[in-house]
Amino acid sequence: MSYNLNYKSNGFFLTYKGFITINEINASNGLMHGHEEFDSHKFQIINLLEADFSLINKSRSREPAATDLVASRFSSKVKVALVVREVNAVNFCEQYIKESISGGSPWDFKIFSELEDALQWSCT
Repeated sequence: MSYNLNYKSNGFFLTYKGFITINEINASNGLMHGHEEFDSHKFQIINLLEADFSLINKSRSREPAATDLVASRFSSKVKVALVVREVNAVNFCEQYIKESISGGSPWDFKIFSELEDALQWSCT
């Protein structure tokens, strides 16, 4: 498992490291959606700074976008901060955001290159 999920202060902190697969993204997403605090959470910080997306095609971003769209019906006021620098991961995240918005997600999305900036935006 190349991810770690924590809940603290009304938000989820999801960190990926090393080579990751779409199955791991979907599994971690399911774990978050099934968490007892999911319906009341306010933000998600997805730390991808140490993740390698070379095994994932950006077109696969439809899967987590669709899953999150369904989940947004239960928790509609959520900020999703994606912390990323690596080109493949940025492309995946941009496509995920496009898919989410075009599907009608009410969540706010933003990409950051620094974790501190993501924390500041998420907690305001």
